[in-house]
Amino acid sequence: MLPVANAARLANQRYCMTMIAHRLAGLLALALLAVPQPSMAEPVRALHSEVRLVAEQAHLPAAGGAVELALHVRPDAGWHGYWINPGDAGKEPSMRWRLPPGFEAGPLAFPTPTLIPFGEFNTYGFDGDFLLLATLRVPAGLPPGSNHTLGGTASWVVCDDELCVPEQAELALTLSVGDGAPEVANADLFATARDKVPHAVDWPAHYEVADGDVVVDVSLPSGAEVRDPYLFVAAKRFVRYDEQRAERAGDTLRFVMPAGGGAEQASGVSAVLRGLEADADIGSASGVGLSLARASAPLPPLAAATTPAVSVATTFAVADMLQAIVFGLLGGIVLNLMPCVFPILSMKALGLVQLAGAERRAVRASGLLYTAGVLVAFAAIAVALLALRAAGSAAGWGFQLQSPWVNLGLGLGMVAIGLNLAGVFQIGTRLMGLGGAGQGGAVEKRAAFLTGLLAVVVATPCTAPFMAGALGYALVQPAAVAMAVFLALGVGLALPYLALTWIPSLGAALPKPGPWMAVFRQVLAFPMLATALWLFWVVGRQLGASSMAVALLAALLLAFALWAFGRSAVAKAPWRWRVAAALGLAACLGASAQLQDLRAPPLRANAEPAHMLGKLTLQRFSPQLVRDYIGAGQPVFVYFTADWCISCKVNERVALATDAVGEAMNARGIKVVEGDWTAEDPTVTEWLTMYGRAGVPLYLYFPRGSAAIDGGVVLPQVLLPDLVVDAIVEADRQAAARRLAALG
Repeated sequence: MLPVANAARLANQRYCMTMIAHRLAGLLALALLAVPQPSMAEPVRALHSEVRLVAEQAHLPAAGGAVELALHVRPDAGWHGYWINPGDAGKEPSMRWRLPPGFEAGPLAFPTPTLIPFGEFNTYGFDGDFLLLATLRVPAGLPPGSNHTLGGTASWVVCDDELCVPEQAELALTLSVGDGAPEVANADLFATARDKVPHAVDWPAHYEVADGDVVVDVSLPSGAEVRDPYLFVAAKRFVRYDEQRAERAGDTLRFVMPAGGGAEQASGVSAVLRGLEADADIGSASGVGLSLARASAPLPPLAAATTPAVSVATTFAVADMLQAIVFGLLGGIVLNLMPCVFPILSMKALGLVQLAGAERRAVRASGLLYTAGVLVAFAAIAVALLALRAAGSAAGWGFQLQSPWVNLGLGLGMVAIGLNLAGVFQIGTRLMGLGGAGQGGAVEKRAAFLTGLLAVVVATPCTAPFMAGALGYALVQPAAVAMAVFLALGVGLALPYLALTWIPSLGAALPKPGPWMAVFRQVLAFPMLATALWLFWVVGRQLGASSMAVALLAALLLAFALWAFGRSAVAKAPWRWRVAAALGLAACLGASAQLQDLRAPPLRANAEPAHMLGKLTLQRFSPQLVRDYIGAGQPVFVYFTADWCISCKVNERVALATDAVGEAMNARGIKVVEGDWTAEDPTVTEWLTMYGRAGVPLYLYFPRGSAAIDGGVVLPQVLLPDLVVDAIVEADRQAAARRLAALG
């Protein structure tokens, strides 16, 4: 057997060769756009699957009409892909088409999925290869014999028992214009694919939401037989996937499923019923497509039901909503003390000192506009998060920092702000509200608003106490409730500065204006530059050291451009310095564009082997590993972190890396498992969601004898060594007491 280091090295080499082959295949497809290809293109290899584009017709119809294409995905053995609603985890395949003018692509048609259990989770997908059909409209009047390339970017996710990997490929298929006749060689492939697509029926099907459940009644045609029926609901977040009960009385088939966060808002959804016996009158036995309409009255009880009918009455948990809003408000207030936001608040306080001689109305306007900027930013984040999660994306608080491009842009922005504060250039001297009193006007108002936006941008790497529960609750609630929680968080973040501007007695406690302000303004440049350095380090963690060097080079070129611009303000020939500044800025943009060209193999979440944190040996996270430890009665500490999460890194250094915590865990034989969310990982996101969290950090302890993965003890988000040790000791004590009670 190879040593672990050699095995890892070989795996890395295989990964690099796969990615190189993938890129070359994409470039080859683009280079041969004008060359006629067969109606079945060569497959493109990704890391754990391959994909190809297939056409049912050998040629495009000259008279116009339609051509049927199929996206053929073949996961490796032991891996599987996902349906349009992946269930508890995963992500549905998608195709971003690039078509010639006049061509239009219809939606992808998915086959009937299968239920793929994953421990405590249920997912919907395909164990083997699968085809997704798409009808393309072909314009009339195309010149006979002309070639037209149909293709685009395919994206999908494949998973095995431990890991989920997002994959992508550039696909291209060139067809010539002819008679539009079918390609005989592909006939069986498309016939099989159509048999697996659910057959649409117009059977009456209604649902109601009652006592936390979704109850669905389907009226079957007379004589229809079903065996082990299952209802796959296409709408995400409409139901939960942990349980489904089916009953039949006469020709009515009833399903009862726990309601999801989006059930109350829906007025109708589509679904696929699987389990019908073969029947020529029904069509394909693989599944039928249903349209579920919301019932206008309570569904009647089943005549032969074995369980009581479900009441239509529902209650909205107002108390839970109010608690989440209060927690959001408190979390926003505490967020001001986190390392992300404190420099911004310091700059605003400094600006308030500068405004000491201004009119009270101007000072209050500054506070209101700063608050408005904060609320607008939080509203935008809420809309983006809700839209992404509704589309099936595994997004949470700080999701944008999973993109290296976002981190590069934020890092360059921090460099510009730092140099501005240091006095290198003087454009927008009032960006942070630091201009002189009485000079503000529209500029001061705009600066206050933009500073509110900036405060939220730099706050996203941090999570404060109270925030986790509030955000976790918000992201599974109706949009209006979620927005209320996010805005409460924004009010909390803006509240300290707003109070300083509206309560004169608080403002009186600030120091008097003086020369110290210029020095302090320059001092504040260093937290901004430190933030930029950290963001470039995160880029390095995501893409590799070479890409981090590109980011640092872009920052250097930007610094030169801003220095040259600053020189132009005092030079006798300012245009020369402005030309130099423009060239520096162009070079910065050019360097930034190369960010991913030198990337190392992308950082997969939890891809690193076991490593040390203080005296703790960390193992990379996998759901099966945690389940195995729990099943064996092994105490295990699981924590979820990200390189861009400042709160996570502070907790690691202040608490987890200390000798006290390391010795306490090692003495008790506790295994430590680290889940990394630096890059998008749907599996980690599902665990965060299971514990009501929208982002990291999350700390879980499973004492000896824990029953299941949802029975972990959740530690606070701000850790101290004694707090961690005390929580472990108390959890062990309670677990021992439960074991004794079970024996006695």
